[in-house]
Amino acid sequence: MNVGVRVNTSSVINARGIATSSKGIAADFFWCTVRWLAAGSRRGVASSCTMGSMHEPRFLITGAHGYLGRALASVAAQRGSVTSCVHSSSLDDSDAVVMDIGDADAVSEVVASVEPTVIIHTAAVNPGQGDDAEMFRINTSGSHNVAQAAVAVDARLVAVSTDIVHDGTAGPYGDEAPATPINGYGRSKAEGEEAILGSDPTAVVVRTSLMYGLGEMDRGTRGFAERVIAGETVSLFSDVMRNPVRVGDLAEALVRLADSEYSGFLNVAGAQALSREEFGRRMLRYWGVASDGMIEAVRAQDISDSIPVDVRLDSSRAEELLGMRFPGVDEVLRAG
Repeated sequence: MNVGVRVNTSSVINARGIATSSKGIAADFFWCTVRWLAAGSRRGVASSCTMGSMHEPRFLITGAHGYLGRALASVAAQRGSVTSCVHSSSLDDSDAVVMDIGDADAVSEVVASVEPTVIIHTAAVNPGQGDDAEMFRINTSGSHNVAQAAVAVDARLVAVSTDIVHDGTAGPYGDEAPATPINGYGRSKAEGEEAILGSDPTAVVVRTSLMYGLGEMDRGTRGFAERVIAGETVSLFSDVMRNPVRVGDLAEALVRLADSEYSGFLNVAGAQALSREEFGRRMLRYWGVASDGMIEAVRAQDISDSIPVDVRLDSSRAEELLGMRFPGVDEVLRAG
């Protein structure tokens, strides 16, 4: 998988849009340093120190042409400058810089040239996008490479992981719940988490769930819609429980985390737990795809023991830390 970068030079005054005097910057820096030392750079520690009070952030986003990456680049551009890492193999873009995130030297070279203050790592190989070998090359080795490069330039690292690192036997899962993966994708992401925090203990790893939005159809729903329109019956799991999150809310949370000193694991997912079937039906209905008689409810437990069933996430800590709400699907749909 080849990944390139494109630089967007648009910027704002600082992360909050507030001009700060040099005396104020010096004071902020002093007290931020004191708080950071007092916290001991422990995992799971949040601080009121914000990078926005000292300098405008320079974001580097991996996977920026993905569903989350596109939303994230838009949000980040309101706070600072953005360098978007993209899959160059699918782009006709002579300005892109090719970077294979599975190649440590290539990642190091690009990150060193950009010198970001923040790296938000969303790039991944998801189920159906590659075999296990490619998953581990990108999700595990690639994540390690990104973390190593972040440390080398002293960049704040926010990385995106998944609820599928859990085995689905003990939901809802808290932020510190240990990874217990039961399939190749989950193992590749869990080992990627270990690689990230092993390289950079000050990083934050965000575990999230299914993503959706009302402005653009998500990848899963698009696949279901195409099959329904083609006259195929779609089988959806009635016993797999997850917490779908609005992509814009997740993007905002990631950018706010970049402006904090929280470290370790953090769940960011919607408030409402839905089965994969319930979620799929809602999304198809919203997008106007007639699916009556075309959806078949099936039980994952009857099909495979490598499908985690209950991977609900408790996101209460993130809501308190970030001053945000992560509404459930029905609330989002009602609000339009």
